[in-house]
Amino acid sequence: MNSLTLGFIYVCGLSWLLCEVCVSASNGNWTPLWLFLIFFTLMFIIMGCWPMSHKAINVAGPIFTAIMGVWILMYGFGSFGATVLGGMIRVLGGAALLVFGFIGYTVGSTEKTH
Repeated sequence: MNSLTLGFIYVCGLSWLLCEVCVSASNGNWTPLWLFLIFFTLMFIIMGCWPMSHKAINVAGPIFTAIMGVWILMYGFGSFGATVLGGMIRVLGGAALLVFGFIGYTVGSTEKTH
């Protein structure tokens, strides 16, 4: 994660999830936004502030990516009632984040990163 292996995907997932929770907050449901802020803070405390080895960072990054993917998948399945296209895009995006999370284990575990 420190070497930005698949870093663009992590940033895209965080940005997408932030957009989703902000839309929920604008509709009056503030709980997802507060959960996102807790998740975001926890993620950066673990991966950015604690002195961890590169191997531990490469394990934590894909875990957080998979959590983001599951969260976007939940938004996707919940939005099929409003629009099918929006639900499909969210489901595909969430599934892609899950796949990239699992790919992160195969790529990040064998390389030495700096």
